[in-house]
Amino acid sequence: MKKELCFVAFSLILAGCGEESKTVSYETNAVTGDSCSSLQESSSSLEPLSSSEAVVSSSSKAEEIVYGTLYDSRNDKTYKTVVIGEGESAQEWMAENLNIKEVNKYGFCYDNQPYYCELYGMLYPWETAQKMCPEGWRLPSKEDFEKLSENMGNSFTEGTRLRSKEGWPHKDGTDNFGFNALPAGYKLASNDFRNMGEGAYFWTSSKSEDGQGISFSLIDTFDAESGGITDSRFALSIRCLKDE
Repeated sequence: MKKELCFVAFSLILAGCGEESKTVSYETNAVTGDSCSSLQESSSSLEPLSSSEAVVSSSSKAEEIVYGTLYDSRNDKTYKTVVIGEGESAQEWMAENLNIKEVNKYGFCYDNQPYYCELYGMLYPWETAQKMCPEGWRLPSKEDFEKLSENMGNSFTEGTRLRSKEGWPHKDGTDNFGFNALPAGYKLASNDFRNMGEGAYFWTSSKSEDGQGISFSLIDTFDAESGGITDSRFALSIRCLKDE
């Protein structure tokens, strides 16, 4: 049975003091009955993973994963890629977050520190994200992420199986497929950053009915993955998908 991602609507309220606050309406996935997770406004005091921790650990399971490469001539960078699924349904994903390092021209480093771009890649607003993938690759749609879930067997533990084996202080993932999602956090429409060490948030190319971006999220306290209607001014991570 096809499983659709769980989606959450976000609305932004500007408080009188100039700080941004948000009301979040939670919904229940009609297909799975699971509650949706969402971006949170609470700040995180967690420390980031070190550069040595960012490397996928080797194990008997990891040895079954075959990585490819993607060379991006725009900034002379080579990314790992991984194929998830079999036959006609197979998808080739970047196994790292996109990192075009012209800070404040295309995107942002967490807390405006270049060090975090080296660990997690850059964070990009939705409009910018639409044009950032290299030639032959694209920003995945909501449907592409749903297909990713199908390719993993729709077990409702996809979040755990996509998260990296290290770097999640509350609960590390198992990274069964080599996706290696890291807890990069996100940037608000203001210059505030949230949830490094707690969540991985990726833009899709899809839009909501009111013109906001749709995101895909992996939270360390939630075994499944979820989707959300997110303020397009927020800056999230990018994983590009190879054109079919």
